[in-house]
Amino acid sequence: MNREGKLHALLSTARVANVPSVVSNVWVGVILGMLRYQSDHFTPLPRQGLLLLPLAGVFLYLSGNFFNDWMDRKWDETHRPERALPRRLFSPTLYAATAALLATLGLASAFAASHPSGWVAMGIAFSIIIYTLVHKRTTWGVIPMGLCRALLPLMGSVALFPYLDYVWPAAAALFCYIVGLSLTARYESLAEPPKWIGVMSRGLLLGVAVLVVWGNKKQFVEFAPNVAGVLPYLLWTSLSLRIWRKPIPVLVSRLLAGIPLVDAITLLPVSAMLFQGSADFLNPWAFACMLIPIIAFVSALLLQRLAPAT
Repeated sequence: MNREGKLHALLSTARVANVPSVVSNVWVGVILGMLRYQSDHFTPLPRQGLLLLPLAGVFLYLSGNFFNDWMDRKWDETHRPERALPRRLFSPTLYAATAALLATLGLASAFAASHPSGWVAMGIAFSIIIYTLVHKRTTWGVIPMGLCRALLPLMGSVALFPYLDYVWPAAAALFCYIVGLSLTARYESLAEPPKWIGVMSRGLLLGVAVLVVWGNKKQFVEFAPNVAGVLPYLLWTSLSLRIWRKPIPVLVSRLLAGIPLVDAITLLPVSAMLFQGSADFLNPWAFACMLIPIIAFVSALLLQRLAPAT
């Protein structure tokens, strides 16, 4: 692909390599909502949101990226001149209109799936706006950025079940991971980064595993598969922080590719539980739990060859 062309610029603006992780984040909520729904109902499982909810997440994510680049266009002229708007490949008006259209499609898809999901999608859109407005001004911009991700599994779950007892560990883990990743990206490149930032970012990345294992054990997942589910996450995060620590863009790209492995901490034990509890060896939901985070992880790494993840 021509890395100077418009297509590559659009893929870079869209951060297309991170789209698979958005789908995975929504799906972990959908699957946990299904489990809770089926444990409390004897009616057929509603299916109308199974496609609409991942689409809503992707539309909102893409909207945020176009809005972010539109908002940062003046700053990018000085600090990131390789981006599309400083190079005059597209007009700022086009980016603003694209962001608005994608946000509208995302909200419409979420409300079409269910009204509770639509209201959570509104929270995601609000978090995107807050993050875009403040992230260049304060370190605390990582908070709304973390909320953008943490609300994705909630949006998937509440379409099927109105309470958060199953899904909160997965959502909280995504929040911790994104905040830890963002702090790492923001300060690792400094000659002398504040020590408290390094301690906090590493603590949050490690806390992801502890949080999900503890939270899921208290909810529904047996201990042995629960612990086994955390191994891919710990392995990839350790490799990223040790082997790919420098240069910083490589570290951040590796950590971004690892977002679906946060979902895998929950979904792999759920997959084992579904296989164990089903007489049908070809249980589609068990396979979905096992394969979705893995496919999203591999897809993210492959798509990073087309365009940067950040």
